[in-house]
Amino acid sequence: MSLENCYKIIHESAGIGSNKHNDKNNNQSDNISYLATFLKQSTFDKIKYRQTKLNHNLFDIIWPAIEKSHKSRKFDDYINCDIVAPDFDVFVVFQEFLIPLIKDMHCLNINQALKPRNRLFYFPIINGQRNEFINYEIDSFNKYVSEVSVECSRNLDNFELPINLNISQIEHVERVLLEKILTTEFGKVIGEQEAGTYYTMSEILGKSSDIKNIINSSNLMMSIYNECFALNDSIWPYGRGVFISHKGDLAAWINVQDHLRLTASTPKKQLTNAGYAYSKVGRAVAYLENKLQFRENYFLGYLSSRPSFLGTSLKISTVLTLPNLMKEIENLRHLCIVRGLRMLPMNEKKFHCRVINMRSLGCTEWRLFQDYCTAISNIVKLEDDMNFTNSKQIAATLVKIFRRKKNIICNT
Repeated sequence: MSLENCYKIIHESAGIGSNKHNDKNNNQSDNISYLATFLKQSTFDKIKYRQTKLNHNLFDIIWPAIEKSHKSRKFDDYINCDIVAPDFDVFVVFQEFLIPLIKDMHCLNINQALKPRNRLFYFPIINGQRNEFINYEIDSFNKYVSEVSVECSRNLDNFELPINLNISQIEHVERVLLEKILTTEFGKVIGEQEAGTYYTMSEILGKSSDIKNIINSSNLMMSIYNECFALNDSIWPYGRGVFISHKGDLAAWINVQDHLRLTASTPKKQLTNAGYAYSKVGRAVAYLENKLQFRENYFLGYLSSRPSFLGTSLKISTVLTLPNLMKEIENLRHLCIVRGLRMLPMNEKKFHCRVINMRSLGCTEWRLFQDYCTAISNIVKLEDDMNFTNSKQIAATLVKIFRRKKNIICNT
């Protein structure tokens, strides 16, 4: 398919001149409709012949959106609007298209300049000491939250993204990271007395392997096979795998889209303690920052193949059961939008949805965590209140309130 045809499909799907609703948080509309807002004809004509030094062009960025337009998407696809960055240079070479989109994706004003990146700040200073063990219960009722996970990604400074590496380079990245992670020192940093275990991707994908079930049961599984990346990846699955901590609640995925994807989940006895997972990831990141050099940009922060992970690259995800709010799903969706959250129903589970922070750029990790937990706690409180009050009346009232505040909240 040609680039011109991709552009045509994007704008046809946008329903220009029709009654289609192009809300990027409405999972009834395609993400490719959202892309049309930023890929105007003038912008397209300006950048369509450009290439990065690794010969990636605009087609490589937008093709995943076209390829997935008629397939069921994973949550990771949705929050990235189905686009990917095949190399680091695309953020400069195609900046006329990507920078406004990235600003909007992160709830920033597209007409305002990006601010310099924030330095790493996971933990507050209390009485002159850094508190690296945060406790924050986001469901005081202990009945609406069934899963909380925290993810953060990094890429080594001296290597390109995994898709561009040969087998020697990708195995080198694997060794560099594991030399720091697969140690008792790293285990102690994350609060464990023993080192974890590393499984190669071949072990995970093996038909007779139980490893995938173990990872799934701990809510640490990633979308480990990206079709669009694998089309050009002749060395899959070599040089890839996952480290699982001894307690089984932190994973470090190696060379899955990014060089490193850290994710932690709350333990079964503390399912609603978002602070537990956040602290574990924060301590791991702080340790690795002192040992390794990661790829950064002065304005975009830590660079990633996934545009929604720029900046801090911190994403917090919660699975909620909301039998009252889910009855008025559009009201709930708008309530999340104005709080800088993205919500998607989990169709396989009635009244369940997953909610994740949209913004990770232009703020510190600690501020992001506080804002997210406050928002989720408020949603949980509203759900509980609706057990005793007219649900439509509360939902409608809150939507009116938050709509008035939308511009203020999204642009702070």
